[in-house]
Amino acid sequence: MHLYLSDTSPLNTTFSDEAGQAIYKVDTPLGLISCTANISRVVRDDIPREGKDLQDRFAHLAQVEWHMFGSSFIRQGGQEIDTRIFFRKEGLGWYGRNHVFMAPNGRDYRWEPGTTPTLVTNDKAKTRVAHFHRKCIFNRRPPSLEIYPGGEEIMDIILITLVYIEKVRKDAENAASRSHKGGHDTVHYW
Repeated sequence: MHLYLSDTSPLNTTFSDEAGQAIYKVDTPLGLISCTANISRVVRDDIPREGKDLQDRFAHLAQVEWHMFGSSFIRQGGQEIDTRIFFRKEGLGWYGRNHVFMAPNGRDYRWEPGTTPTLVTNDKAKTRVAHFHRKCIFNRRPPSLEIYPGGEEIMDIILITLVYIEKVRKDAENAASRSHKGGHDTVHYW
């Protein structure tokens, strides 16, 4: 399954399926010291609607709150968890560290950083679960989140964690750009 972004950034966009049906919406107003992504999921119903009632309805799914100083948090289902507890950082590669987390299904997953972040199972099989395709300047392919069959049962947490890691990557990239103007140093995103 592909979820296509209406904008290039997963921080302010609508994720829609192949048929154009909106599935998730992310709104992240900018803040000076902190910012919060509000993530909503479409509410489906079996009631036929007409006219202006055809507009999609969304329900709150989660919030991701980043702080310049101190901990960041993920809020979902009435729970708040510190991202330093939710994610374990493992390994170190060209693009930074992997972010490992346990999904609601009890399995560990790992976001592998890179030019196209990939979510895999955190085991020997390293089964691909999701893949984020950023906007490519060389073709007209829109940015998308590709979710493989093994990831459809945890689609909500895939999207929530993608929003988190992309903000962390963007902040690290901006900081590196400011500190290495004109340089060609390696950027470690996570």
